[in-house]
Amino acid sequence: MPRPRSAPALELLPEYKNKNGSIEKPVWAIKYFDEGARRQKTKRTGFGASEGAEAQKYYAQWLIDHVSEEPIQRDRKNHEVPLADVLSHFMDVKLTTEPGDGKKAYSRPDEVLKYVHDLIEWWGDKTVADVNRVNCQKYWKACSTLNAARNRLEYLRRALAVALEDDIITSVSKVHMPPKAKPRSDILDRSDIARMLRECLKYGVYTHNAEKSKNTGKAGEQVRTTRRPRRHLMAYIIMATYTGTRSSRMFTASFTRQKGRPWIDLEEGVYHRAAPGEDVPKNKQAPSIRIPLRLLRHMRRWYRLGRRYPIEYNGQPITKSKALGKLMKQCVPDKDVVPHSFRHTAATWLMKRSELSIHDIAGFLGMSMEMLDRVYGHHRTSHQTGIDAAITGGGIGKTKKRDDGGEEFRYDKNTPGDTGRMNVNEPKLTALKMSKNSQKPRKKAA
Repeated sequence: MPRPRSAPALELLPEYKNKNGSIEKPVWAIKYFDEGARRQKTKRTGFGASEGAEAQKYYAQWLIDHVSEEPIQRDRKNHEVPLADVLSHFMDVKLTTEPGDGKKAYSRPDEVLKYVHDLIEWWGDKTVADVNRVNCQKYWKACSTLNAARNRLEYLRRALAVALEDDIITSVSKVHMPPKAKPRSDILDRSDIARMLRECLKYGVYTHNAEKSKNTGKAGEQVRTTRRPRRHLMAYIIMATYTGTRSSRMFTASFTRQKGRPWIDLEEGVYHRAAPGEDVPKNKQAPSIRIPLRLLRHMRRWYRLGRRYPIEYNGQPITKSKALGKLMKQCVPDKDVVPHSFRHTAATWLMKRSELSIHDIAGFLGMSMEMLDRVYGHHRTSHQTGIDAAITGGGIGKTKKRDDGGEEFRYDKNTPGDTGRMNVNEPKLTALKMSKNSQKPRKKAA
């Protein structure tokens, strides 16, 4: 039986003393099994203990560049195939793309790499045969939430399917998924958005550090600064409310045409939410839209003020913002809302407008009509105005006469019976009168 390689892992090496007396500070390192040398190796990343996020990115790129290049043994049974092999093959097939290879890249590869890394940490030392209900449920508990476990197990299921298609495994083990979380139903209203915009205009507050200010007597003292640290979030709030665009499409947008970025044509008033030549996934549509005039005036003003990107901080574009989530929790504490709730809010507001067609709303939001009707259709009640008028007018339960000009008809009190169907308008005879001749007895025949 071939020796299974252990799963690569990112570990923090502790501080130690060299033979020459120098001190090596803690550093993040990658431990992996080298198939060629047939032994365990350690590769230092160069990132210190406080640089865990950078080390994670380095490790994710290392997985693509090194682990996927090693040949994977085939013709093995499921209990002989490490899940590390399955996941590394998945990264090689799905995450490593080159021009002309026909592969379709994921819209958020960094997020997929993070999920695969989390899977390798927990499942890497296990085999395909270990994918069962018991281990899946243990993994549910190991994750922060059931939704997080579901997102990661979805990629494990995809990796197993790819491995089966490429004859790396002989059969697919069932991945037991946790129950699907209920979608968020809370949306924002105009007062919530106004409250957040006002909060963004407030000046920041600086708290003196206890250790640095111990000799000044200002330790713990709060001082209002001349900066507005949340002012850049106003552009996000305004754009998300008016367009319902996904966060990644707004953070990466530019006022000029650039490679790899969605761009905003301020002359034509068109928001190209997909980068030039981008292959957009079907489930993450990003159609170009006409910018509403109210929003277009804001964007043109931002550009005249010197911005190159609609959402930027200190003159540089940003890819995400933790401050936005904190702002929403501070201003709307009684609702379960996240930055994606702006998209739900825009869809709900548009669906409540009866003069707008579902087709136009779906195209504006970059959403299928089926999804729009299934998720937000209950907000559209304008087609029930006739029912409202009938109930409000008090006509429910009454028979309404035809008003098309036909003759009026009423049923008589004496309805026709089975014996009088031909003369429906004549009264029923009680007895027949007989003539005198008919009452005479007939003579008997001779």
